[in-house]
Amino acid sequence: MVKINEIAAQNPWWKYGIEFARYDKHLKEAEPVFFKRQQISFEKGKIYIIRGPRQVGKTTYLKRSIKELIEKGIPTTHVLYLSIDTFTSRRELKNALAYFLESTREAPLFYIFLDEITSLEDWNLEFKNLADQGTIERGVIVATGSSSVKLKEKAELLPGRGLEGNEYLIKPLCFREFLLQSIDYLSQFSPEDEFKIALKQMKERLISSRIYFPCTCDEMWENVQRLLPFKNEISYLFRLYLVTGGFPGVINHYFLNRYTHRKDVKDLIEPSVSEIFVRDVLGDMARLQKQESITRQLFKAIIERYGSRYSFTAISKDIERTHITAIDYLEHLEDSFICFVLYAYDFNKKTPKWKGNKKVYFFDPFILHSIKSYLIGNDIWATITETLQDEEFQGKLIEGMVISHLIMQREIPFLKAPQTFVWFYYDKSGREIDVVFKENGGYWALEVKYRRSIEYRKLKIAIFDKYIVLSRDEADRADNIIVIPVDIFLSLLSTSERNL
Repeated sequence: MVKINEIAAQNPWWKYGIEFARYDKHLKEAEPVFFKRQQISFEKGKIYIIRGPRQVGKTTYLKRSIKELIEKGIPTTHVLYLSIDTFTSRRELKNALAYFLESTREAPLFYIFLDEITSLEDWNLEFKNLADQGTIERGVIVATGSSSVKLKEKAELLPGRGLEGNEYLIKPLCFREFLLQSIDYLSQFSPEDEFKIALKQMKERLISSRIYFPCTCDEMWENVQRLLPFKNEISYLFRLYLVTGGFPGVINHYFLNRYTHRKDVKDLIEPSVSEIFVRDVLGDMARLQKQESITRQLFKAIIERYGSRYSFTAISKDIERTHITAIDYLEHLEDSFICFVLYAYDFNKKTPKWKGNKKVYFFDPFILHSIKSYLIGNDIWATITETLQDEEFQGKLIEGMVISHLIMQREIPFLKAPQTFVWFYYDKSGREIDVVFKENGGYWALEVKYRRSIEYRKLKIAIFDKYIVLSRDEADRADNIIVIPVDIFLSLLSTSERNL
């Protein structure tokens, strides 16, 4: 049976047309700054998969895409949206799709948007049936999901059915996009005209400046110099980003409380914001039959060892489980975009040290803040304040941010995994490099030195061609070493074409 009223309720544009955007929950909540992502050029006959963590804005992205299709003249009844976590079986999905396809039998082009598709087992079989019947030839299917593994496993069972080259990632906003899209809003609340003008000029300069690997030392230094006059303004926004991370909903919640409503400091981020996120993470783990107690122990071990290198055996002892269990839980958290494992690199074998020591980082500052708040039982704002006052831990937090930004710039779903281009380095003598980044057969060595004064001239290790030292405030150029303030460096890093 198809419950027409329930399907219609999820597709208000059938009734209201473009006016649906005025009432849609997700589009209305994307305020005061509607953070735009790269828009996919949907092609007829193709299947698109979008992967990303919970609360990152996947549903908002779909609703915005639907709004733009309607604005371009696509008939409203030729666009279907379904939130798959409202379905209890694949049969229900099959019936809903059959109803829509029957009603659009004469349509030359239709669009189907399926949100959180991984909440339903064997969803790929419905895609396979549609492809094999030739139905997809006159339509576009877009599916999102929070589980990387579930999407990847099922997508791999759809070869030759219009999916190749159409997998995308939607992750927390990088610092560059946070900057570019927040400036217009923030400039409204500055009492100083000088600051407003500086923000406007900075935005114009930033749009035309970027670092995209591969690049030369000269190209990088030229871009850095163009932004150095705006160091104070960039640092101001960087401090905001350290609080909110790149989750659009969190950013807007903070902006509304701090600037629009001007709430008391203790309420700038309310506990419910982090609670929703943590509940989503634990809920996803529970659906994978993972115990909350083990997940909690693992989170605690990651934070206690944050920025340090250790073996899977060491972390298994921390959680009092086998290393196989530790690896299993870590893999699921990594597949859900909560954290990532950074491997050391073996220059002799030209491969990662799969059995060597690793480092584990959370993907985004707000993920770390939320998990830490959950573990220690403090309100989220108290946790953020405490974390950012700890200079040593703040440096480790920023180190993880740098790596996650480098990942977002180069990764391509299915084709280019982070383990193929970013690692860290250590040797028997105790020397260590925070980040090793591969480009065109050569290697950049990156060191994060987020402190008031640094000594960088003793860093050189013969195996590296070029060095980047990421400082708090210093900027310098000496032979193949470039010293760059970390906030300026991150402001220049854009994401890959497959990171929306």
